[in-house]
Parts: sequence; structure tokens; C-alpha cells
Amino acid sequence: MVKETDIRFEIVYAGKRLKEGGLVTSTDGNISIKDDKYIFITPSGYNKGELNESDIIKISIDAERIDNVIPKPSMEFFMHQFIYRKRPDIRAIIHTHAPFSTSFTVKGSIPDYSLLLESEYLPEASLLGEFKPGSMELARAAGDTSKNYDIILLKKHGVIVLGKDMKKVLEVTERFEFLCRINIYSKLL
Repeated sequence: MVKETDIRFEIVYAGKRLKEGGLVTSTDGNISIKDDKYIFITPSGYNKGELNESDIIKISIDAERIDNVIPKPSMEFFMHQFIYRKRPDIRAIIHTHAPFSTSFTVKGSIPDYSLLLESEYLPEASLLGEFKPGSMELARAAGDTSKNYDIILLKKHGVIVLGKDMKKVLEVTERFEFLCRINIYSKLL
């Protein structure tokens, strides 16, 4: 079993790496890791590049309410929870509003994987319709879609990447954003 201190460290590290890579701005996005009983998630309103291990919030995986949790967890807590419930095989989720991948969500399309040979190592992506951020409708739709996909684009919102561990999820998040960037750049030539 992974130690709680290691989980908190991984989330803080991921936040710094996402911020440094330009994949999150200010307080946008959220990051979580699940163990057997709890979801550890970033707090609402905190800059992902400036997180401390003590900032990470620990909530029961079975929680039905979060309004009494202080500090306030990410507004997308239930989206993470629904995904973990539908996919017991995964342990980590990153949700970003990264500029190139989010551009595809605005357009309502999925990038062309054939433009990069390395894309064969990326999981297939799915595009969800438009849902209000933080809504139970979004949480349910993302949970249902996660049964078949590890990359979920949210129309006019951002991208969710899920996987077995934070290292893999971070890698896929960065690679997918690069694929989206190459798609956009190649159209400019």
C-alpha cells in the first residue's frame, strides 16, 4: 500500500510540472489519486504550481457531501469520484484546461492521431458534450465515458486523463497536449 505522504507528494509534483509546462493556469484544473478508501484531491482556488503537501484534501471515496470539508475541495470532486467508481483499475486523474487540447474541445473534435507516429502509444480519446463545470451531469457523463476511454475531452471545458498511476497519467497528459499542438501547427503550414 502506498503511503499517504507519497500520494500527497505525487499530487504536488504533478501540479508543479503541469504549471511549468503551461498545461494549467492559475487555479484551473484538478489532480487526484485514489487509494483503497480515500480520494486525495487538490483544493479549490489554489494555484497548482504552488501547492504544499498539507494542501491536498483527503475525502472518503464514498462521500456523498463535501460542503462541510475545509478547505474546499475541487468543484470537480464528484467527477473524479464517479470515474473512480466506474474504473476500479485506475488510481490517478488529471483534469486540465491546457490550451491546445482545450482548443479541440472548443472546436468539438478529436486531434488526428496519424500526424505523429508516437501517438500509437496514446490511449484513444472520446469527446463529451457540453456540461456545466462541477455539475452532477458532468460527473455522471465522465464516469460513464471512462468505462471505455482514458482520455476524455469535455466540450468547451478541458481534458481528463486517467490511469493506473500518476506518472503514467502525467506522461499521457503531456503527450496528448503535444499531439494537439502538432495538429494545430501543421494546419498553419
